[in-house]
Amino acid sequence: MKYIFYTILCCFISLTSLAQSDFGYENPDEEDPRRSVFDQDSTRGEQRYVKPQRVAWKWMHDGVYKKYMPMTDTLTDGIHNTNPIFKHSVSNTYLGNLPSPYISNIFILRPLGEDFLPLDRIRDYIFRPEDALDYNTATAFTQISYFNGGGRGKTEDRVDLWYMQNINPFWNAGFRYNLMSADGAYSYQKSKAYNFSVFSSYEKERIAVSFFLNQNMAHFTENGGIENLADIRDTVLDAKIVSTNLALTPRNNLMNFNFSTLAQYNLGNPKAVVTPIDSVKFDTTYTYPMKFAVALKIEDNRYRFREEDGVETAFWDTTYLNSSKNQDIINNQKYEIDAKFVLNEHPKYKYLPGVYAGLKFKYLKYDQRVSLDTVNNRATNQYTGTYLTAGTFNMDSTTLFNFDIWGSFCLAGEYSADYALEGRIIQYLSRNRNSSVTAYALLESTTPNHYYNQYVGNHNKWETNFSKVHAYNIKGHYNNKRLRTEIGVALNNTKNYIYFDTTAYPRQYDGNLVVFTAWAKQVFKLGNFYFDQKVYYQICNKDEILQLPQVALYSHNYYQNRLFKKVLGLQFGIDLFYNTAFYANAYDPSIMQFYNQDIEKTGNYPKLDVFLTLNIKRADLFVKYEHFNDFLGSRNFFSAYTYPINPAKVKFGIRWNFFD
Repeated sequence: MKYIFYTILCCFISLTSLAQSDFGYENPDEEDPRRSVFDQDSTRGEQRYVKPQRVAWKWMHDGVYKKYMPMTDTLTDGIHNTNPIFKHSVSNTYLGNLPSPYISNIFILRPLGEDFLPLDRIRDYIFRPEDALDYNTATAFTQISYFNGGGRGKTEDRVDLWYMQNINPFWNAGFRYNLMSADGAYSYQKSKAYNFSVFSSYEKERIAVSFFLNQNMAHFTENGGIENLADIRDTVLDAKIVSTNLALTPRNNLMNFNFSTLAQYNLGNPKAVVTPIDSVKFDTTYTYPMKFAVALKIEDNRYRFREEDGVETAFWDTTYLNSSKNQDIINNQKYEIDAKFVLNEHPKYKYLPGVYAGLKFKYLKYDQRVSLDTVNNRATNQYTGTYLTAGTFNMDSTTLFNFDIWGSFCLAGEYSADYALEGRIIQYLSRNRNSSVTAYALLESTTPNHYYNQYVGNHNKWETNFSKVHAYNIKGHYNNKRLRTEIGVALNNTKNYIYFDTTAYPRQYDGNLVVFTAWAKQVFKLGNFYFDQKVYYQICNKDEILQLPQVALYSHNYYQNRLFKKVLGLQFGIDLFYNTAFYANAYDPSIMQFYNQDIEKTGNYPKLDVFLTLNIKRADLFVKYEHFNDFLGSRNFFSAYTYPINPAKVKFGIRWNFFD
């Protein structure tokens, strides 16, 4: 309960910034068709979020154009789904705990790849500059969320506190604190991830400036998975007495620090533009013919695998450095500066596109062990790249045809000749923009991540000379808001794909790895009953290199209404998560990476949750019984190889919004 006290205490702390993420929502640019029932404020008889007037946006491509974002952070539906990886992807291979390292089983939803690769395994738990939004608020806004579950010795807590306000009509500031912590249902499984962010933006006349400062921390105790899988499948032993492969509690620790700032200066004579934010809100801004934009990003990363209480050599095939005590440490710094000149879209001639061009400089430094020697065993490697960037766009919200095409080419440095060309085209099929067809394409050639080049640790070492990775991806989908429908297909072709083989050693496949994906999302409504279905189908031409479930789905079914003269919002229902059987990855704790295995399939197991959600004015409460089918039928509830998901548990939570 100490987290409740900390949460209340933090509410009275006044700091200077906040950022709120759209990451983790699969369609952040679209209004949810179900939110109208819960958006009613019973004390006023009007739309709940209109009066406070919060407007949020993101500067695309570091200052090229402004994209307005819906306020999905206040949506009641889905509040009971407290694990962020399942907000982003309907199926994941993970270690069963919140938070714990994971990899999405939906190939097209995997991160494009962090420069510091270990961050990919915790991407949904951390907050990054690219996740942050800028805000303009008519009144101060505070949101407090507290979620708990599991009981004594297995407790799971999540605290999310954020605050923002306008200091004056042009200057917004705030902060965010987010904590996820869990003891774990099984022994030696404690995990913790938290971040603190400071955010501010200023926009007046010709000048727009924003900055973002934050730190992410993550700590994972590693148990190596379950020692005897029959303890899960054939018994009902208490999870805490099930034997694990590691008992001397090696730990993985990550630290990620970010500072970013964006400055813009507009040129020419301004023209007023009224932009619809949603069906009831409009924002009046001024556009200029041209502008300069400069973005600076600084990042510091530290990764450490620590074995303090002894090294369990029987678990790993090799132990290179020390059999009693060891630390594997990698440090990384990254600096980016991006300057560009932008010719904006013309406010009168709606289909006249904007264009931009500029230069970007990237610098990375890695400090790590490079040999098994006892002295002079660390080295610092530096990498630079100077990129030419350019693009064209027309994202006018009053037209039926939008496009955004951008690209980059590395002129000099270790990334020389790397290139990427991306584009997105949206054709709206009706004047109200309720239906659309979207096409996306990517063509790129990239230098392999430097993590794959060389690594020396207590249980892993490699030195490689991989070729550039070439890829083209195409994707298209049809969306209809009125019918609550989305249907899409994607084709990903990668030459020189890099993966970890069955020995957790990085390999490169010199052929073409092709993944085809199709998906459908449909919300059926029958009176006050909703049946929200998401289904993915995917197939890969090289199963021995990339194993994926052929079908994965999320079925979210519930009754929703407002009772007692619309004072009480009520929602209750059942969630189902399912994917077909496949050779899910194994996990190597010493490098915090997933790797291929062909020993045993997991999946073909439905996980069922039952939940009740209540809304009273601006407070949302929920209680759910997670994985209630733990005791029904098959007990083959594994995610990663040897890692079961958590047994059944009760969770509850509250989220409270304040607008003054």
